[in-house]
Amino acid sequence: MSIVLAILALSFLVFFHELGHFLAAKFFHVGVNEFSIGMGPRLLSFLYKNTRYSLKLLPLGGSCAMLGEDAAGSGDFLAPKQEDNAENVYDFDGVIYSEVELKTKSFEGKPAWQRFIICIAGVFNNFLLGFLIALFLTGTIGVQLPKIAASNVSTPAMESGLQEGDEIRFIKIGNAKGRTVHSYSELAMYLELHKEEIEEGEISLTVLRDGEKLSFQFPAYKDPSTGLYRMGVALSSERVKFQNPLKTIEYSFYELAFNARVVIDSLALISKGKVSRQEVMGPVGTVAVIGESVSSSSQYGFFVMLLVLLNLSMMLSVNLAVMNLLPIPALDGGRLLFILLEMLARKRLNPKWEERINTAGMVFLLALMVLIVGNDVFNLLTGAYSKYFSS
Repeated sequence: MSIVLAILALSFLVFFHELGHFLAAKFFHVGVNEFSIGMGPRLLSFLYKNTRYSLKLLPLGGSCAMLGEDAAGSGDFLAPKQEDNAENVYDFDGVIYSEVELKTKSFEGKPAWQRFIICIAGVFNNFLLGFLIALFLTGTIGVQLPKIAASNVSTPAMESGLQEGDEIRFIKIGNAKGRTVHSYSELAMYLELHKEEIEEGEISLTVLRDGEKLSFQFPAYKDPSTGLYRMGVALSSERVKFQNPLKTIEYSFYELAFNARVVIDSLALISKGKVSRQEVMGPVGTVAVIGESVSSSSQYGFFVMLLVLLNLSMMLSVNLAVMNLLPIPALDGGRLLFILLEMLARKRLNPKWEERINTAGMVFLLALMVLIVGNDVFNLLTGAYSKYFSS
């Protein structure tokens, strides 16, 4: 059951992304040949108002194939049919257009600003879904603020003047770039990213105490039991629920931004070679980890299981949005880049070259997907993901 819930969650995220493209396309009167969830052979399919709706075998993606989008997304073109004293009609696998509609309803024939909105609508939908989930979670279970808790251990941090109840708002380690933090998660992420610099770099904190901002500098604390260097403060595990609705909305945006930052930071680590193959996770690994997380949390009741599933769905929705914004051909980001260049230069790239670039990008993405899925299967068989199952 947990694996089924994981697959349904991923499928819904893809559906919501493609729904953004679909609604924007319909709003600007672009023909949609097929709106599908999944990849591969069709399991179910029906026509409604000149659009084919399909459910496909593999729940690993989806599409909103628009008229004139490109060769891959324009459907199977058949020769025009001549009916009794009627104009030529064109059949795209059951979706019919007149000769006039081929021009008026083509994605490529729309102004650049309309194509831009259609392309970015999927990303917008994923960010919107992520924010709505964050809003529900923030309002329901609150936020763990980066507040300093009481501690009996003497550390340079506490000797510098920090006190219990201080709320950390800014942190900087050594020569690394500082970062404003709003939650425990943001602080923990920064410390994880800069764990190599913490031994020698001085730590600078800005805290909020009784409405006043105070700054402190101190060296890291060496834990005698492990020999590792730490910030040297205990952090409160208390979650805060805001009475002010505006505060709830504000911290929901912070949660959304944090999850986007995690994706960006992860990509930076990958580009620097600081992420091993065992830490790379694709759709198969994601489904397995979500399923295990949901299964483990179910022992605490349905509500806790729901919260875990929603939290994972929020992270994945933001992940999907950010990844789709990457300027890679065949992704939304690649298409948006072409449209932006067109708007700036007031001249469009040759559609044939654009199609070739997008086709090459699609081949690259499919090859990358095969490698990632293969890596997922290998990691599952060798137990490399077990640390996520036990967390």
